[in-house]
Amino acid sequence: MAIVRPFMGVRYNLEKVLLKQVIAPPYDVISEKMKEELKERCGTNVVKLILPDGEEDKYKNASKLYEDWKKDDTLVKDKKQSFYLYEQVYTFAGREYVRTGFIGLLRLEELGKGSVFPHEKTLAGPKKDRLELMKACKTNFSQIFGLYMDKENRLANNFNSVKKNMPVSSAVDDEGVKNTIWQIDDHEIIESIEAFLKDKAIYIADGHHRYETALNYRNHMREQNEDIEGDIKPYDYVMMMFVNFYDEGLKIFPTHRVVELGNDFSYEEFKEKVSKSFELVEIESKEQGDKFVNEPGENRNFLVYYDNKYLGLTLRDEVLETLHPVYRKVDTFLIQETVIKECLGMTDEQILRKEGIYFLQTMDQINSVMEQKPAMALMLKGVDIDVVREISESGLVMPQKSTYFYPKLQTGLVINEL
Repeated sequence: MAIVRPFMGVRYNLEKVLLKQVIAPPYDVISEKMKEELKERCGTNVVKLILPDGEEDKYKNASKLYEDWKKDDTLVKDKKQSFYLYEQVYTFAGREYVRTGFIGLLRLEELGKGSVFPHEKTLAGPKKDRLELMKACKTNFSQIFGLYMDKENRLANNFNSVKKNMPVSSAVDDEGVKNTIWQIDDHEIIESIEAFLKDKAIYIADGHHRYETALNYRNHMREQNEDIEGDIKPYDYVMMMFVNFYDEGLKIFPTHRVVELGNDFSYEEFKEKVSKSFELVEIESKEQGDKFVNEPGENRNFLVYYDNKYLGLTLRDEVLETLHPVYRKVDTFLIQETVIKECLGMTDEQILRKEGIYFLQTMDQINSVMEQKPAMALMLKGVDIDVVREISESGLVMPQKSTYFYPKLQTGLVINEL
């Protein structure tokens, strides 16, 4: 049973700041260069809270900044328990899309043992970092991205009704996405949302590390406070953005792999190795490669890009049939097991630690890496949303960076205090 509830969000005071200047992407996609640009853009950009400066004292620095910004009314807490309708308008392939969801609190459950399902592995390092920040600031600065199933789109009437009101904030981010927030404090709408979600499963789309961190923080606080079982506290919940699986604005983009190569790498030897599992075809251009990768049907097609040459790979049926039925549909798993590990010799540990491997979305990013070092790009199509659900419900996990949900949720629109 998914228990969701409204909360009194902390938001930027738009009489003191311009929202566009203070929001930021999720912490895990912000490079050092981007972080400095965001800091220069505005002295109160949320990046100073989610990626604080300092060494030993960085978490303490974030806590002090957060308290200072509340004291001088840069950040203000809402006075009513609310959900927050969150709409993102963006353009893809020449067409405008609208993705709508709502931000609320989800009662924490152990993953896979109740109604909350993951689909990716997590790493200890990021969870430790996020936990120390949470301990210092006692807040959720950014929302986890969760999905629920609503084929009939039953919440749409509530959302459309809310959108008739004035939004409380709106800003176009650096990707050109328009992010708009409406406050939902109508008791009837709140109760209908709570009731609807009660019998729903929640699938984590993005934010696995933050969810597990919230669980760790809850357990830490329960132990520290010697909580009585059944006594519900603010840290028993985590802030989440809830989006319908069937929302037409929900897009999953592919995340390609770029692998560094040693000085002794031989392209001919690579082709000989890979031909044991794949049928090979020479591809003349990137455009043809894109068509090959996204060819309709059941073929598992991939594109290799090396030394300005393209090579198409089609996984042989006899190889596919040896794999778990669900994993046969997960291109990131197929390319990792059959090419990155078997043919390029990487280990699971190297991949997890991102040693010599890059996870990228665009050709510009790929070329930027390949201009600096010998490397090979392995390009694939995005994962189907129903495969994400199948993986989650089966108790399996995808390789890291298997899904790239676009557009990214912006941080700084709403903050939840614990």
